[in-house]
Amino acid sequence: MNIVLLIDIDNAKVSLPVFTDIIENLRKKGNLIYAKVYGFNERKHIKFDEIIEKYGFDSAPTMRYKKRAKSQLDMRIIIDAVKMFYTMPHIDAFCFVAGDGDLVPLLSYLKAGGKKLLTVRTEAIDGNDHMYDEKIDLNVNYNKPVKLSKKQLNDKLKALSERTSKIMEDTSDDGDKQKDALIAEIEDILASKGDDLDEDEESLYDSLESLLDIIR
Repeated sequence: MNIVLLIDIDNAKVSLPVFTDIIENLRKKGNLIYAKVYGFNERKHIKFDEIIEKYGFDSAPTMRYKKRAKSQLDMRIIIDAVKMFYTMPHIDAFCFVAGDGDLVPLLSYLKAGGKKLLTVRTEAIDGNDHMYDEKIDLNVNYNKPVKLSKKQLNDKLKALSERTSKIMEDTSDDGDKQKDALIAEIEDILASKGDDLDEDEESLYDSLESLLDIIR
C-alpha cells in the first residue's frame, strides 16, 4: 500500500515523539512514498528538521491569517491532496493529521476515487472522524497540551532561563543530555501555545523561542 502523509504539526499540536510514532506506524502499514509537514518553524520545532531531512519530506512554514488570530485549517493541505489525487494515481491511501476544520468534502472526494483514508486516534472527536477508514493507535500519548496561565508561563520562563545559563557552562556528556531534556521541555511548552494571546503572552512565548536559539 502506497501512503501519503499530510500533517500540520503546528495547528494539530504534534510533538516530536508523536511525529516519530506516526511515521513508524505508517511505514509498518505500507510504503510511505511522500509526506509534507505543514506549520514547520525551525525555531519552534527543533529536531523536527532532522527527521524531515532523513526521510526527504517536504515542509511548508506556518501560515497565519493575521496576528493573534485563531489558527485555521491550512488550505494548502486540501489543494495539495487534490493535486496528488490527479498526478500520483499510484497513491493507495492518504493519512491526514490536521488542525480543527472541515475536511469532509475533501475526504468524501478522495474516498469516491477509491483512496483509503487514515488518521491517528485521539481522545478528541471532531466532525471529520466518521470519514476515516482507519485510525492509527500510537504508542505515545497524543493529547493537545494544556495552555499555561500567564503566571505559570512567567515562572517557567524564569526557571528555564536559569537552567539554560547553567547548562551552557557544562561541556560534559551529562551537560549534553540535560540540554536535550531542556529543549524537549521548551518544545512542549511552545506546543501548548494557544490562540488570541495578549501582548504579554506573546512576549513570553517569544522569549522561550529565543532560549531555544541560545541552546542550539
